[in-house]
Amino acid sequence: MRKEIKHIRIDGRLIHGQVVTKWIFVTNINRIIIVDNDVLDNVVEKNALKISTPSHVKLSILGVETVVKNINNGKYEGQNVMILVKVPKYLRMLAEAGLDMTKINVGNISQKNDSVQVKASVFLSIEDVEDIKYLISRGVSVTTQMVPSDQEEDMQVLLDKL
Repeated sequence: MRKEIKHIRIDGRLIHGQVVTKWIFVTNINRIIIVDNDVLDNVVEKNALKISTPSHVKLSILGVETVVKNINNGKYEGQNVMILVKVPKYLRMLAEAGLDMTKINVGNISQKNDSVQVKASVFLSIEDVEDIKYLISRGVSVTTQMVPSDQEEDMQVLLDKL
């Protein structure tokens, strides 16, 4: 994983209180990259995310190919980057497109009709489970932790209980 990537998080809420007041400061983030095609095409959501981003943090909302190209070309060198996605599929897409990742934090994935609860704030669909298993199979450490002061839990252990 490139040294400028300080944190990769799955959180259906994207930028919200826990990210702004905890994760940004613990990881010393000065750029957030959101990878989500739906957000990319939604002007209202993009504007809400811009307003929610602290003034000292730059925000990029990009597609998978652009993120991989920018990171691999060193565009964010010297910055401390957090990659945020709503669902695991975008991290799988990033991995398949050539982004090297070593660790992913699962914060919150909201309940959907076809999801199962694996932790208080983590509900996984079949697709989510497959995407996380794929990332783990590539040697990525996938843990769940709502805030930095919580104990990390290994997602593989939680998936084994399903």
